[in-house]
Amino acid sequence: MYKLYRFFTFIIYPLLKIYLIFRVKKNKECPKRFYEKLGFSKYNGIKNVIWFHVASLGEIKSILPFINYYSDTRREDKILITSVTLSSKEFFENEISAKNIFHQFAPLDSPVIVRRFLNNWKPRISIFIDSEIWPNLITEASETSKMILLNARISKKSFKKWKNLKLVFFQLMKKFSKILCQNEETFNYLKYFELQNLLYIGNVKLINTNKESPKHITIHENVISWSAMSIHFEEVDRIINVHKIINNEKLFTTFLIPRHLNKIDIILKKIKDQNINVQKISENSVIKKFNGIILIDKYGIADDVFNFSKIVFMGGSFINHGGQNPIEPMKYGCQILHGKYIHNFTEIYNQYEKNGLSKMVLDQNDLAREILNLSKQEINKNASHANKKLGERIFKETKNVLDEFILNEN
Repeated sequence: MYKLYRFFTFIIYPLLKIYLIFRVKKNKECPKRFYEKLGFSKYNGIKNVIWFHVASLGEIKSILPFINYYSDTRREDKILITSVTLSSKEFFENEISAKNIFHQFAPLDSPVIVRRFLNNWKPRISIFIDSEIWPNLITEASETSKMILLNARISKKSFKKWKNLKLVFFQLMKKFSKILCQNEETFNYLKYFELQNLLYIGNVKLINTNKESPKHITIHENVISWSAMSIHFEEVDRIINVHKIINNEKLFTTFLIPRHLNKIDIILKKIKDQNINVQKISENSVIKKFNGIILIDKYGIADDVFNFSKIVFMGGSFINHGGQNPIEPMKYGCQILHGKYIHNFTEIYNQYEKNGLSKMVLDQNDLAREILNLSKQEINKNASHANKKLGERIFKETKNVLDEFILNEN
């Protein structure tokens, strides 16, 4: 099966540049740096590379404690971060400035592209984050570097898929010297494949519990608000309807934070078509008492919102996507609401629900009722400390494993 996949990804190589150019025109790729996804780089001849491969912004934030630690302790080493999304690229440019840390878009999983990328960077340690399982990338990288799968996550849906390809999956996973699982579910799923390189440590996204002071926007204290975080386009109409429902009883400011920004103009039109006041954060970053929707059309603003807006609905949970990670708003003491589709982060949501820090809502009407109820209550100010000790333990245990591969590497 892998040979068939490898052959297919090899023969489509000539079409991939056309594919990326098409995505550039759709504002889904960086027009100046899309070539990096073809394995090219503006950097050459860099030695002693420790490579962290992530998918998106959330994963970069989750590993920042490790990146900063190794950037300080191993100054002779160079830290490479590869990611897929535009948001991760913008975060790196705005928030990371160390001279020995580099960012590049991840290469597409074609043998020609992967080989070009690896021949240029020659990483000696390769650390894949979360569920970034790319067969060609893993296979090629394992031939020249030690491999770690950090914060490994496999959903029930993925497990069912890989069960049908048990031997292929086993051959891929055994290329990692260590697999550090983020939850018991993943650990048990991987045990099914008879892997011997497993450790259950916990979710590294729980490590970074430090709140950040507002940097980009100003929200006045008298604003009564709630936030809709990481909202997928298919959920936008429901969020707009929730705003209309709650404003029949009480004047609210709704912060709408889309998961992706490529359809901002369409979202803006949807809001205006409902005769709702709307303010784009890129045009006005000062929020006073505002009866309408604040549309967050820039990346890196969510932390500022959570400093003030303590009721948060997590997107991707009204549709069968599996929900988005609630850890970020939780560290600011927010009360979490979500739909029924949370299978991407079942263990985290279960932990929060047991402690009264999150609650499932069935539909938009149920969400509106909960927002109105919570607006009359004092949100738990100590919620941000709920996982601090757990995060400290996870950082210590994870660092010990990484040290074995990095600090003690000959």
